[in-house]
Amino acid sequence: MSAAAVSSHSSSAYTAPKRPRRHMLFLALVVLRLVNVFLVQTFIHPDETWQSLEVAHRAVFGYGYITWEWRHALRGFAHPMLFAAVYRALAMLRLDDTSLILVAPYVVVALIAAAIDYATFAFAKRLAGSQVAYWAVFCSAVSWTMGSGIVRPLVNSAETMLTALAFVYWPWHHPSTAPPTYPANNNRESLPFSLCLAALSCIVRPTSAVLWLCAGIVLLINQPRHHRVSRTIRIITTTLLIGILALATMLLVDYLGYKQWVFPPYQFYIFNVQQDLGTWFGESPPLYHLYVSLPILFTSMLPFVIHGVYLSWCTKRVSVEPAVVAAMASFMFSLVGHMEYRFLYPLLPIGFMYCAISIQTLVGPLQHIHVAKKHDDPEPDPQSKSIWTVRNIVLYLLLTNIPATLYLNLVHQRGVVDVFKYLRHEVASNNVSQIGFLMPCHSTPFYSHLHKNIPMWFLSCEPPLDKQQLDTHYWEANDFEQSPELFLQKIFFTHNGQPQDTQEESAGGGRLLDGFMDNSAPAPGQKRSWPSHLVLYDAMVRRIDHVLVGQGYSECARFFNTHFNGDSRRKGDV
Repeated sequence: MSAAAVSSHSSSAYTAPKRPRRHMLFLALVVLRLVNVFLVQTFIHPDETWQSLEVAHRAVFGYGYITWEWRHALRGFAHPMLFAAVYRALAMLRLDDTSLILVAPYVVVALIAAAIDYATFAFAKRLAGSQVAYWAVFCSAVSWTMGSGIVRPLVNSAETMLTALAFVYWPWHHPSTAPPTYPANNNRESLPFSLCLAALSCIVRPTSAVLWLCAGIVLLINQPRHHRVSRTIRIITTTLLIGILALATMLLVDYLGYKQWVFPPYQFYIFNVQQDLGTWFGESPPLYHLYVSLPILFTSMLPFVIHGVYLSWCTKRVSVEPAVVAAMASFMFSLVGHMEYRFLYPLLPIGFMYCAISIQTLVGPLQHIHVAKKHDDPEPDPQSKSIWTVRNIVLYLLLTNIPATLYLNLVHQRGVVDVFKYLRHEVASNNVSQIGFLMPCHSTPFYSHLHKNIPMWFLSCEPPLDKQQLDTHYWEANDFEQSPELFLQKIFFTHNGQPQDTQEESAGGGRLLDGFMDNSAPAPGQKRSWPSHLVLYDAMVRRIDHVLVGQGYSECARFFNTHFNGDSRRKGDV
């Protein structure tokens, strides 16, 4: 495609036709995401409950399991407090014993996802025009990452919402060749308001500061020369004032959660950067985000994302600053050993905008999919037989995203959720006295999905808090996997005895928070009595079936979990 053709196609992107009112668009997105979240019947990321709903449930109802991060103040309370407010409202209305205890948190998640969709639309409209904006929100709406990843109670989802909203008001540099795309463009730009939203994202997830550091560097470098010094001083001063206010807010929120003064970002830095102990949960290669995270996040959209960045660079009609910020942030996030693709969720709005720029340039406005050919239309140009048509692009995006969304929400790893439906029924019938999970740690939700204060435990996998203890650190899940029969002999009383008093132990050293320890489960390696119910993966049942039968256990329920799993310990039914 020639530069002239690119320019010609691009210029059509900036004539905004009459569209439904913006609040109607947001309402439609809310309805879409409500339907979306009610389709979520699976459990993909342990953090979607263990770092949000479980913490909120304990804070409101007084029972539940708190993981090691919270006992050592590595996590901030801002995100769990959002769901704690939901639980508190249900408790005050005496509705916590209804199905709303499971549904209500996902309604909040639906609103978060809809806000990301709409912020993506506003962000793209401000930088690239209305036609690009509608393609961008379409990409966001159909994306499997949005439809099966963002729509879960992850801190990354809340961080992405606040980041996307901040992008809308951030003072991006507009190329001199860019046409007047949006009449309210200058009114939308507000560095103080954008910084406030960015500060909230850092309160929710402190590592978000890395992204905003990159954005700040780009902003300072690309300033106009006119009044450069005074403008730089004003930017730094505004940032410092809002940063101090955000820091005070973070301290207060965590004081309310922990009941003492703590500073989780410092503890997080010690564990993940200084000690680099995040690799305990898996070590990623240096370029993981480049060739794993970004392809996973955008999948079939990735070629269009790259093409959109290229077009923006060549035509100088849309700022490439967001792409530069995304590249810098991806590099910075790659400097630690442990990486997951969801750490890059905040970059989704940027990718969707550039994807939309590419598609708009190739095929034209989204609404053309519904335009019928008139009798007096001229004969189509030979190029019109190209595969690049609005209808084909729409079908391509739908077919490469919706099936994945449905599979991940309805099928993949649903057994670990279905088992809790069964357990809730059994608990209500007074058939359960204690539940043990002989599975890799955090394989299932926990008290937030049971909502009954009965004894439950799982095999621990708490990391050491000191590198010196890596070789000697004990964790139950590994001990069980290496020799399950021997582990069962060691961990359970031979006869129907009572377990010793639980003594909460440190995960390899460090300061435990007074008054914030969980004593509802046995400490790692501590003896316990056989529970009334055991939950296992089928792969493990085959290894210890004779032991379980000898203890009087028999299979009472079986639930399909997934067709595939990269972890051999989690294969088979539940």
